[in-house]
Amino acid sequence: MATASPRQSPRRPFGVRLYLTLAFAAIALVTAGLVYLLVTDSSEDAAGEQSVEISVGRTVRLADRVSEQGPRAARAQLEDIGDPGYAAWIVDIGGRLETPAVVRGVNLSEVPGQARSLRAALRGSRPVDQLPGGVTMVATPLFRDGVVDGALLARAERPQQLQAALEEVRGDRLTAALIALGVAVLVGFMIASAIASRIKRLAGSAGRIAEGRLDEPLEGAGGRDEITALGAALETMRLALRDTFDALSSERDRLSAIFDALSDAVMVVGADGEVRFSNPAAEPLIDDDRRARGRLMPWLRRAAARGAAEHDGLRIGDRVYGVGARKLAAEGAVLAVVRDRTDELRRELAEREFVSNAAHELRNPIAGLSGAIEVLRSGAKDDPEARDHFLARLSDDAERVSRLTESLLTLARMEAIGESGVKALDVPITIEEAAQAVAAPDGVEVEIDCPTDLAASGDPVLLRQVLIGLLTNAFKNTPAPGAVTLRACRAGEGQVLIEVADTGTGIAAEELDRVFERYYRGSGSLEQEGFGLGLSIARRMVDVMGGEIGADSEPGRGSTFWIRLPIAEPAPTPVA
Repeated sequence: MATASPRQSPRRPFGVRLYLTLAFAAIALVTAGLVYLLVTDSSEDAAGEQSVEISVGRTVRLADRVSEQGPRAARAQLEDIGDPGYAAWIVDIGGRLETPAVVRGVNLSEVPGQARSLRAALRGSRPVDQLPGGVTMVATPLFRDGVVDGALLARAERPQQLQAALEEVRGDRLTAALIALGVAVLVGFMIASAIASRIKRLAGSAGRIAEGRLDEPLEGAGGRDEITALGAALETMRLALRDTFDALSSERDRLSAIFDALSDAVMVVGADGEVRFSNPAAEPLIDDDRRARGRLMPWLRRAAARGAAEHDGLRIGDRVYGVGARKLAAEGAVLAVVRDRTDELRRELAEREFVSNAAHELRNPIAGLSGAIEVLRSGAKDDPEARDHFLARLSDDAERVSRLTESLLTLARMEAIGESGVKALDVPITIEEAAQAVAAPDGVEVEIDCPTDLAASGDPVLLRQVLIGLLTNAFKNTPAPGAVTLRACRAGEGQVLIEVADTGTGIAAEELDRVFERYYRGSGSLEQEGFGLGLSIARRMVDVMGGEIGADSEPGRGSTFWIRLPIAEPAPTPVA
């Protein structure tokens, strides 16, 4: 059976409250004594009131003399005033100035409120205003035969004797304040020094706790006052934190491994957009200031308002994401799980475009095959000349189906893998293979102009297919005699330019921007073969390779179709 520890007798604390009480008592005692010995703040108000009384009395006496002697004699009296800080002006009953506007270096128009004061004086009032800097402005009416005949306006600065006395009082007050401050600092320093060392040791121990150093016991907890109780509480907290931290560390490591392995982005975002937690997959969705990307914020706010929000096709940059967000009410934040659906959607789009392109492109040759078979069945097979003609048509249509199938399959493959399938290709070899794959009509010459060491970034199968399509179109639209030129060169910084130029009929300006649209066949569409998909597919192939395709043309003088691809370093051996 465990024995109870002996109960310690309580000791009377000599605590921080007593220290602070003594400190405040000492400061209050010193301050009260100094205030008792010094002049109170009423000296400033008293000086101001006395200055006003002097100014009013002087102005009233001057007004009486002006009323008795008339304005002309009064102007001489104004000039004889010995106080340089006193200036006065006289106006008649109509408000016209009878003295100079500038008196003792002061312009009447620059005196604040002078017009209002003069109007009041002409109505029989005597306004008194105190201006900044201890300046007093007094306006008083001038009477002649008991009737207001004008007004006197005076601007008086504080008398020098009064100002000097006030400055002396201010100096004494400043000296007293400095003495009080010095005494208070000395007393406060002495009292604080008595307890600072223990608090400093406790603060150091608390700092080690904050740094996670939970195995070191606290310092500065000795004594019998409130600091001792604080030290005991911190020590208890340290032991509890050490046990809890060990358990949390184990759990954190386990969760961190799970989140790091996720391919989906996981974020906890505050109301202001600040990301409080994220896994590595979320980095592309976080700005440099550690805030969620702007396109995410409307859905996070919707989740915060409604409790949840979802979106399957949020575009951020060149990627498409699926977003699921849930409100974390206890934290005032939102948990967002974001999945990158770009590759998934690219595959879906590639499948849809493949089916669409295949259906439209294969319809015409299949119709030709069916028509030839039907004619042969109807009796043409017994006519050797007709049989050979339709068998040749069947062979041509079958070959066309084969070429279209290869092109569409290649395009679908590149759509699925995206630009990650792009590699370095040898431009001269690809151009030579494309030129050999298409036979030029009679009377049309083919010229090739390409450096032997030119390499571009792309896919050789796609580029060859695009060039074959451009050459085929050039041959169809170039009557004999004519020429088709296939050339390539470096263009600017980091690009390769490949051109297919012909001397054919050309393309009208209003149709030039539409030749790459799907199903568009131009103004001569009734005489053209196919469904207007060739250049559309070519443009998509070039897009997949990270390049550009375009056309320049002038009706009657030919067309030039061009392709720009990123340049690549030539391979040690030719790349086919």
